[in-house]
Amino acid sequence: MPGLLNCLTGAALPLTASDVTSFVSGYALGLTASLTYGNLEAQPFQGLFVYPLDEYTTVIGFEAVIADRIVTVQIKDKAKLESGHLDTSRIRSSTVTEGVSITPHSCTPGKVALDEDLERILFVVNLGTIAPMENITVFISTSSELPTLPSGAVRVLLPAVCTPTVPQFCSKSTSPSNQQAQGKDRPCFGTRTMDSWNRLCLATLLDTEASNPMEYDFNFQLEIRGPCLLAGVESPTHEIRADAAPSARSAKSIIITLANKHTFDRPVEILIHPSGRLPTPRPGAER
Repeated sequence: MPGLLNCLTGAALPLTASDVTSFVSGYALGLTASLTYGNLEAQPFQGLFVYPLDEYTTVIGFEAVIADRIVTVQIKDKAKLESGHLDTSRIRSSTVTEGVSITPHSCTPGKVALDEDLERILFVVNLGTIAPMENITVFISTSSELPTLPSGAVRVLLPAVCTPTVPQFCSKSTSPSNQQAQGKDRPCFGTRTMDSWNRLCLATLLDTEASNPMEYDFNFQLEIRGPCLLAGVESPTHEIRADAAPSARSAKSIIITLANKHTFDRPVEILIHPSGRLPTPRPGAER
């Protein structure tokens, strides 16, 4: 189960708020998410943030705020990515200490060093000790190259970490295969976890669907730049609305938001239908 986890038990902390701001330019997607979790446990624990990746997605900024403590991660080649003018302004940058790569058994907060294969599919950060009844806010920014469907539509699918399902809103119960997966990811955790993490333990975190025990506050905005190139925008999962940016002086972009409250039963998916050939993708480029 991806998200914010208790290192020792593998239990996921409940998400209380998810705020996703994103933009599409050509085939490039820039996304920044603010994710707030609450520790409802009576004891402190070591927090582990797990964010699944695919071959087309790169993390370009990360910060976690825990009470008066801030954990940041220095991203490799970040300067090169920022030279493409991707907006990372929502990543807090004042008076922070950069985190360093650490080994899985370490209790030091920072990015967990993984082998090359896992680095391609997981971004993992040790957040250190989280006190009881503490709120934790994670800021993460990514840059992605968007896939196209056979119809030619460009597909935007929000990460499940940002839009976990809430079981009571799902129309079908968990399948046996999912129940099996949920049952097998826990043995990786326990009192020996900090000294016995291995490839299987982290990989099995991807075997279960991201879910949340309760509703959470959800805000979503997608800016599509260059609407003159569009034939249409639709969502197969939610009702959406399209507006011009409030401060726009010309129709160079449109803003997509949800028309109604998030349904909590599936991730948000947006299909963008180009009217002609889009520019060559250059992930990380804002303009």
